[in-house]
Order: sequence, then structure tokens, then C-alpha cells
Amino acid sequence: MASGYSIASYGGMILSEPRMSSYAEALRRAVTPGCTVIDIGAGPGLFSLLACQFGAGRVIAIEPDSSVDLLPRLAQANGFADRITVVKDLSTNYTPDVKADVIVSDIRGNLPLFEYHIPTIKDARSRLLAPGGQMIPLRDTVHVALVNFDEYHRRYTAPWLDNKFGVDLSAAHVLVANAAMRVYVGIDRLMSVPEVFATLDYATIEDPSVSRDLVLVARRAGSVNGLLVWFDAELAEGIGYSNAPGAPKLVYKQCFIPLDREVPVAQGDRFEIRLVARFSEGDYLWSWLTTHIPASGGEPTVMRQSSFLSDIIVRDDVDRRVETHIPVVSQEAKLDRACLDLLDGQRTLGQIAEVLHGRFPGKWATESDALAYAADMAARYR
Repeated sequence: MASGYSIASYGGMILSEPRMSSYAEALRRAVTPGCTVIDIGAGPGLFSLLACQFGAGRVIAIEPDSSVDLLPRLAQANGFADRITVVKDLSTNYTPDVKADVIVSDIRGNLPLFEYHIPTIKDARSRLLAPGGQMIPLRDTVHVALVNFDEYHRRYTAPWLDNKFGVDLSAAHVLVANAAMRVYVGIDRLMSVPEVFATLDYATIEDPSVSRDLVLVARRAGSVNGLLVWFDAELAEGIGYSNAPGAPKLVYKQCFIPLDREVPVAQGDRFEIRLVARFSEGDYLWSWLTTHIPASGGEPTVMRQSSFLSDIIVRDDVDRRVETHIPVVSQEAKLDRACLDLLDGQRTLGQIAEVLHGRFPGKWATESDALAYAADMAARYR
């Protein structure tokens, strides 16, 4: 899947410390003279260039996004053009002629529980890594703590439950109250000692889904309005970084998971939490069942939430996915199908555009517009 990052965004990753220096040091230790390195999610290829600088004999840079098209120029400028091979695709589609001594990647989001990150690492470990080879990173540890985050009131509560215009917007509250937010939170906002939610050991991990029962205890009086989630990365033994509160700000932010209401707490109040991150079809569905148990012995409060509830669900959309629904092919689908039939390895793009322009009159103002469409389709399915 394409990253969607701009070259400027990749520049921000290069400047992100201590992340970048930690990766460079882990690579320096792992690379041996003449070894083979695979760089997954290479972007414009800084890890690939560093691997060559440290003595790698061959580097395969794998990246589906167009940012990797810059790498041949960078490799030429640094004298590594004969050692770097670019594979513009997903690593799961790549079959190596020689397995790698080192595989390096950073395809997380704000958390390592992100899209196809873990399935990609699992596939790379089993198919692309030579026996005794090294994976970078080694492991990630995901932490959770209670948090008081003032932004909760403004974004999750105030506009929807209490606004100065006298308009009832409460139907939207369930959507925002079940949606996570990327944040930077200071350590002073933590309302409990952190607990480990998951340790992701990339040498052994199989299941991308994680669930755990946690008990978080309020360490002082105040209020709690969410859970804060972050990770510590271990790239090699003794080398890593973290996006924890109090750590240097990185390109990754933390993840704020809201409670559906703000809860006043006393020191010693317990929160029993069932936290689940379930991987499904390339994304994570989060759910959190939270029980607040006052230290005073008061009545517990139970809150059931899920990121599933953060999406607007339209009945027509649901009906179109049931077993008995009879789908009707749209005009756009017919057009795409016709174009794919013409991509037969024999016709030129100009010939394809000419056929499409005649077959679908009125679709394009000129044959040049049809040519642009055919070129896009050819690029998408090359």
C-alpha cells in the first residue's frame, strides 16, 4: 500500500531524534562487509544508503510509493548505484533470489499496531530473512495509562453536548467518543502508573491482534477522561527510543483513547479495563470495556466503547453487504472492465484510448482525456 508521505514528510523522519540516530546505530552494528540487506518501506531510501555506507554488498529497497523513484538518483550521488536494487511493490509480493542477512523497516503508525505492519514483518521473517539473520526492529512494547487530557472537553464533549447556539448535536457524541486521537501529552497528565498492554517480539510474533485485561489505579485525586497508549522501540539490544510522555517528541505521536465521560477520581480508585486491538482486513478495530471502581466503595461505573462506533453507519450501505443483496454494476465499473480487457499487452495506450473514446461517447471531451484515463489504469494495474 502506498504511504502517501511527501518527500518533505520523509525529511521530518530523518530529522526525528533519537529515532534516526538509533536506526543508524542499529544498522551499523548489524551490517557486515558484503552482506545482503532488505529495506522494507524504504521511501526515498535513507536506510538503504546507510546500509551501503556501513559495508553492505547488496541492498534491496522495497517500497510501493513513488518516493522510491528518488532513490536511484540518491544512490548515484553517493556512489552506491551498483549495490542498490529498487523494487517498487509490496514486500509480500517480492520473491528473493538470495535471502537477506539484515531486514530493516519502520512501517508503524503512531503505534506498531498499525495496518499491515505485523503481517508484513511476519512474512518477511519467514520468506525473506536468511537463517541467523537480524530483524530491525527487534521488538516494541506498548504501554497504557490513565490520563487527564483537557482537549477531551473541547473536542469530545463541548461542541456536541453543550454549545452556546442551543442546537442539539448529541447524536454526534457517540461518534467522537469512540474515536482515538493523535496527541502529545506531558508526563504530568498521567493519572496512573503505566501498564504493559503488549510486547511485540518480531522474532516470534504470529498474531497481529492483541487483547489484555488491565488494572490501572489512580495515583492522585482529579479526573480521568481517557487512556493514553504509546510504545518503546528496541531496534537492537540496548538501542531504541520511545514516544512516551516526557520523551523527546518524535514523528510518532501518542494515542488518546477517550472515555465516553469524564470520571472524577480519588487516589486509589481502580479502573478494570478489557482492551482489545483486533486486526481485520488491513486495519485495527479497538474496543475497550472500562469499569471504574471507587476506592470509597461507591457504585462502579461501566463504559463500553469501540472504534466501530466512530463510523457513521448508513442502512443502505449495510444492506448492500448482506448475503441476499443483488449488486448492479455501475457505468464506471463497465468502463474499468472494458479498459482492463484492452490492456492485453498488444495495444498501445493510444489505441486503447481510441477504442474507449468511441465505445463510451460523451464520457470524455477529447481523446486526450481518454488517454489520460487509460494511462492511469495501466499504471494502477501494471
